Amino acid sequence: MSYSQNIKSITEFKKVGDSLTKNRLTEFDKSGNLIREVNYGRYDSRLKTFRNKIRTFEYKNGQRISEYFCEDFVAKDTCVLRSFSTFEFDKDSGIEKQTKYESDSLIRFIKQTKKQKRVKTSKTHSWEFMPVEEPNYVKALVLTDTIFFDKKNRKIKRVSYNSREKRPVIELYDYSKKAYTYQTKGTYRDTILTFNYSKLQKLADKKSLDYIFQNEEQFEYEIEYY
Repeated sequence: MSYSQNIKSITEFKKVGDSLTKNRLTEFDKSGNLIREVNYGRYDSRLKTFRNKIRTFEYKNGQRISEYFCEDFVAKDTCVLRSFSTFEFDKDSGIEKQTKYESDSLIRFIKQTKKQKRVKTSKTHSWEFMPVEEPNYVKALVLTDTIFFDKKNRKIKRVSYNSREKRPVIELYDYSKKAYTYQTKGTYRDTILTFNYSKLQKLADKKSLDYIFQNEEQFEYEIEYY
């Protein structure tokens, strides 16, 4: 484990009895940007192939410009496109615009995100269940998120509004030296969960990687460096 080297990839293995099964592969560029993630699926006896889910990202001048999601049919050496996104970044306004498409190029949602100091806001117009050829903002489901951060750039509060619901959903985060607490309000099952920090998660957070390590009693990890 190293805090100075750049992480190239993280391979996650799931413990199954006395053996390990490869569960997830995540790859980063030298700037720490997520460029590829593979979630390994089970064997499909009907199609006689493993089915893996793959996401890939492209960047230009440090900004995301595209994302592709496909399902890999290993035995057939074919990755079937399921969805893709394009990203536009306006330097003047600081707004990143994501347009997500179905595989047939119908629009699933358009999301605009902006971060200022310790607040990140996003507004999404979604046609999730009935994708459209052209945006129809009148009929769209509107989702608005506001995320607040502390001085260490840790998420401390998130307020999410749904145009079809009366109450917002609120997420609260409270941090201590050994753990953090996650609380939800405004859902059908409001809850409070406590997560202990692992050495690996501290490493990922320190490097600002888009990665969550799972319970180390059930998973093992292999890290490759540049």
